[in-house]
Amino acid sequence: MVRIPQHGPDNSLFDIVNFLPDIDSHFSVDSWQVCIDQCLGMGAVTLEQATAGTLTLSDAEFRSAIAPIYQTIDGHFVGFSNGSPVVELLAVDSSYWEVTSTPQFETVMLAKYGAY
Repeated sequence: MVRIPQHGPDNSLFDIVNFLPDIDSHFSVDSWQVCIDQCLGMGAVTLEQATAGTLTLSDAEFRSAIAPIYQTIDGHFVGFSNGSPVVELLAVDSSYWEVTSTPQFETVMLAKYGAY
């Protein structure tokens, strides 16, 4: 597990939508388990309510649901490929992300986003 900041050097936000290209370059995720306690963006309250008890979505459904979200304050995302978890991302208090995956992917995320 590695920790990366939720905010970049120019105060830009790093959020789940930013990580999808990185995930796509390493894995073929076909479904997601999602639990979002708090997020910001269009439809945030609806998404928080829908995922309160952990919701499983296809990759396409997941991408559609999170597209209008610009910040995850507290949330948990697990990407699956053929039924096996391949990546786990945990947003903690709008401060940092915990990324758990293969050592190679964790190294890529640290190199791109920096350590928290």
